[in-house]
Amino acid sequence: MSPVMNLMMFALGTCISSVISKQFVFINEAKTFSEAQIYCRWFHCDLASIEDAADFSLLQAAVRGITDPGAWIGLKKDWVGWRWSLSDSAFYKEGEAEYRRWKVGQPDNAAGIENCGVVDDVGEFWDYPCFTQNPFICYDGNETVLQRYVFVDQKMNWSDAQTFCRQKHTDLVSIRNQDENQQVRDLVPLGTLVFIGLFKDYFRWSDNSWSSFRSWSVGEPDDSGACVEQRLSDINTWADQNCDESRPFICQDGEKMQILRVNLKSVQNVNDPVMKVSIMKQIQQKLVNLGMPKDAKLQWRVQSDGEIFHPLENDMNSQKITC
Repeated sequence: MSPVMNLMMFALGTCISSVISKQFVFINEAKTFSEAQIYCRWFHCDLASIEDAADFSLLQAAVRGITDPGAWIGLKKDWVGWRWSLSDSAFYKEGEAEYRRWKVGQPDNAAGIENCGVVDDVGEFWDYPCFTQNPFICYDGNETVLQRYVFVDQKMNWSDAQTFCRQKHTDLVSIRNQDENQQVRDLVPLGTLVFIGLFKDYFRWSDNSWSSFRSWSVGEPDDSGACVEQRLSDINTWADQNCDESRPFICQDGEKMQILRVNLKSVQNVNDPVMKVSIMKQIQQKLVNLGMPKDAKLQWRVQSDGEIFHPLENDMNSQKITC
């Protein structure tokens, strides 16, 4: 029996581009959210999703001068779970975005209002009300800085702390592993709860991207509905609205990707360059047979040690090799 190897790859579909070439298109036709979603997926890529401030600037430019009250974007209420404020997927290795070190009994959502994360002086996470005033820790990803983690001894609510970190540094701190947990813990004063970038998200983008970027109007979301509009009278804000209402909408053209995991068995060195080319061709042909466009681009996802394949640790046969 040969060892079972783990293959990870990206399959980039027909909507292929870099973030730089991402475009937003205003559609001046009144449709419900579901109708707008179908339209965008048919004629473009999807309803608009916003990855970061640069995307938001492009969105604002696409609707500048338009006088309609509001237009659908691709954000809709759908319980997601706990996630980090810094949403760049390239920042996290596999499993790091899910790192949590909850204190025993946490999260407990006391009184139903604890939607943000804090860390204590022993490095354990608590869920905590977002409106409370706490010090916080920023992360600075600038290559020129010497201090990656910055303790800010000013008391702010979570949203204001997030804005501060994004303006002065990169974002509220993400804690991706035990080593980073220790580094952050060393900054927390004794007996203090400090805001980190962890928050409870109730909204999901139509294209299933996981950006945490939000630009809510004051008092929003207010449970007026499950879908989100870009307010065109105030292009800097969003509001939740009833999904069955009809309004214009904003589509996006740009990057769209899928991640495939495939288990394969081989007695040969599957990390050999020739083998990787052969495997890629076979996978591409199978995907084409299943309906993927022939000009779709495939690329390997390189893991942290530079390899593509690793033996599956949970496979009982992975340690057995026979001729």
